[in-house]
Amino acid sequence: MTAGTATRAGWVRRHGAQLLGGPDRVTGVDLARGIAVLGMFTAHVGVTSADLGTLPGWLSLAHGRSSILFALVAGVSLALVTGGPRPLEGDALVRARARLLVRAVLLLALVALLDLLGTRVFLILGSYACYFVLALPFLRWPPRRLAAAAAVVAVVGPPVALWGPVVLARAGLRLPQDGSGAVTDFVLTGHYPAIVWMAYVFAGMAVGRCDLRSDRLRTGLVLGGLAAASLCGILSGLVVGAVGGQAAVERQAESASLTAGAWSAPWPTTTYLFLSGPHHDTTLEAVGSGGFGLAVLGLCLHAGRVGARVLAPLAAVGSMALTVYSLQIVAIWRWDLVGSETNGPLAVMVLVTLLLATAWRFLLGRGPLERLFAGVSARTAPGRRAALTLPPGAAPRP
Repeated sequence: MTAGTATRAGWVRRHGAQLLGGPDRVTGVDLARGIAVLGMFTAHVGVTSADLGTLPGWLSLAHGRSSILFALVAGVSLALVTGGPRPLEGDALVRARARLLVRAVLLLALVALLDLLGTRVFLILGSYACYFVLALPFLRWPPRRLAAAAAVVAVVGPPVALWGPVVLARAGLRLPQDGSGAVTDFVLTGHYPAIVWMAYVFAGMAVGRCDLRSDRLRTGLVLGGLAAASLCGILSGLVVGAVGGQAAVERQAESASLTAGAWSAPWPTTTYLFLSGPHHDTTLEAVGSGGFGLAVLGLCLHAGRVGARVLAPLAAVGSMALTVYSLQIVAIWRWDLVGSETNGPLAVMVLVTLLLATAWRFLLGRGPLERLFAGVSARTAPGRRAALTLPPGAAPRP
């Protein structure tokens, strides 16, 4: 072998390892994050239907579930960057919290710019940033306590999200109309209310505090998640079907929510809490769609062990999800893709994203926005590299 051939072979091996993420990455988590991002592509620009016997029917599974998976994986990432199965302590934990705060601020700045484009897309990044902040006090909690927190939020949060805004309105208080009500909107009245969505973050953190190499964990996520999704779907169908179906329940809840003034006026029906569809923010959705997300995560953790090379393009998308998500919004704005009559634009977006993400990761590694955010946060809260060394199976670059 000549020197030139050896050099080229070394270059290919080095960049091939870079494409696979290296020993610090958990491939399964990248795969799950990649599915979540591409699922949001589908929810935003895809043509879907209720007929599961067709491709548009299967694409409809992305509605609601992709953003839930995104929040779930955010929780996993929070756990991994703060020690995985062995949480950081002392100065290392302080630095990690400071860096997460900086990233939250950067996310808010980024989503403010994306919002200026005026696309017809509910942007999750602002809520994502705030979830980071709310999670900071819980970074040292063990898996069981985090799982319990997820369960409590999933049970208590939905009734508060359903009736809380009605209580405020009938008490003569003003619901959020501008930035002064940002906290109320984020916690209670927004599209991704933290009073419900922190259940997914806590569930993800609980998973991230476990040993992700465990076959028992991965299998448990798949079987338990699918069982939860199935049971919630069946229960929802039985209860809601008995009172006239989803549309009737939604109409009643909306009508009651808009009724101001008298406390004796009709309230949103309790049956609403048995809906399990996208963005209903009910306990059945939290448990059912959250369980579906856990099952996807478990499958991805399995796949990451045996198919890392074949699935490298999808993992590349997940490794630079922030960049990909942001460019998706720019593309939607530039070509007005929301409301497309075919899935052609979706197919093009997915294929181009997979190709570009793969090429970028192979040649340059970390995504551009991920590199920027990591650099700014590291400079804001510098520390000894050794202090942030994570255990095997953890990923310092979510």
